[in-house]
Amino acid sequence: MRMRSLWLSIGWLGVVAALVLSLGPATPQGPGHQADKFVHLAGYATLMFWWAQLYVTLPQRVRLGAVLMLLSIAIEGLQGLTPTRKPDAWDVLANIIGILLGGWIAYRSANLLQLCSRYALKSRGK
Repeated sequence: MRMRSLWLSIGWLGVVAALVLSLGPATPQGPGHQADKFVHLAGYATLMFWWAQLYVTLPQRVRLGAVLMLLSIAIEGLQGLTPTRKPDAWDVLANIIGILLGGWIAYRSANLLQLCSRYALKSRGK
């Protein structure tokens, strides 16, 4: 149970980081500023993958993906209320692709939370 609490805490830190990075001051954009779409994709893929370690059934993961999509849309909407950012539908699309990618990777790989929990129990001699 302690491992799950740690996993949850790190997951919530990821959500807070997404909020802070998305709503904080905009970073200067160079000539190839579309590269930030990769950052969106990677960030949301990581969030989806991380949380999918906690919610392992297909219905749970579908709900998780929907919640992350709504979070993405809400953050983009909130960016319109900031002085230095503006909403971007392409960011939302990159986020959604990241969510799908993170979900697919989680589906195709071993559950890291379970593996870490087993390792922790073995190292304690239980």
